Amino acid sequence: MMNDLSFALYAIKKNIQASAELRTSFLTIVIGMMINNVAFILLWIFFIKAVGEIGGWTPADIVGLNGFAALTYGLAFSTFYGIRKMPDYAATGAFDRFMLSPKNLLVRVSTSAFSTSAVGDVLFGALCLTIFSFLIHANAIQLAILLVLAFAACLVFISTIIIIYSIGFLFTDGNNVSEGIFQLFFTPAMFDGGAYQGGMRLIFTFIIPSLVIGTLPVEAIKDTSFAKAALVVALSIIWFLLSVLIFNRSVKKYESSNFMTFGN
Repeated sequence: MMNDLSFALYAIKKNIQASAELRTSFLTIVIGMMINNVAFILLWIFFIKAVGEIGGWTPADIVGLNGFAALTYGLAFSTFYGIRKMPDYAATGAFDRFMLSPKNLLVRVSTSAFSTSAVGDVLFGALCLTIFSFLIHANAIQLAILLVLAFAACLVFISTIIIIYSIGFLFTDGNNVSEGIFQLFFTPAMFDGGAYQGGMRLIFTFIIPSLVIGTLPVEAIKDTSFAKAALVVALSIIWFLLSVLIFNRSVKKYESSNFMTFGN
C-alpha cells in the first residue's frame, strides 16, 4: 500500500513538472479555467435572484456547491487523468504496457496522464470553499466537517469515474459511452441542490452519487449535520470498494488490440 502511494505521488509530481515546463502556457490555461468557472456561479446567482430561493438554497450555498464540484473534478483529473483515458487505452491496445508494469495496475493507469486545466478547477474550488466559509460564518466544527467532506467527496468522484471509464473495456466504442454516462453523473451535481426532493434525491444520492460530491456536503456544513456528514463518508468508502471491484472485473474482459500496419 505504501509503495503504491509513494509511486502515485512520484508520478503526479513528474506530471506536474512536465506540464509546468512551459510556464506561460501553463498559467494561461489555469487562469483561463478559473475565469470560465465564474460563469457557472453567476448563472445560478442571477437565477436565484430572478425566481427566488429553491428549497432554502441561497447564493452562498451555490458558491459552496461550485467549490466542491470544481475541487473534486480538479483533483481527480489533475492527478488521475489517466482514468478518463482508459477507454482509449483499451481501444488502441495501449493498455498492454500498463499490464506489463510491476506496479499496481489501477495506480499506474490513473497517474499516466495529467490535465493542466484541472489545476485551475482545484484553485477555483478552494477559493469558492473559502468564500463559502466566510459567507456562512463557519465555526471550527463546520470547518472540520468541510475538510473531512472535501476528502470524502473527492473519493466518491474518483471512485465513480473509475466505474464509468472501466466500461470502456466492455464496449467497442467505450469512449463515447463512458463520456455520456459521465455527463449523466456530473451535470446534476452542478444544479441547485434545493431542486432535488423526494425520489429524485434518493436516485441521485444512492444510485447515481451526483449529490454526494456537492449538495450533501454543503447541507451538512450549513446545518452542522453529523448525520449527513457520516452518510457522505460512508458512501465514499462503499463507492471506493465498489470501484476497485468493478475495475478488476472489467480488466479481465480486456483483449490486446495491437495494430499491425504496413508502410509503403
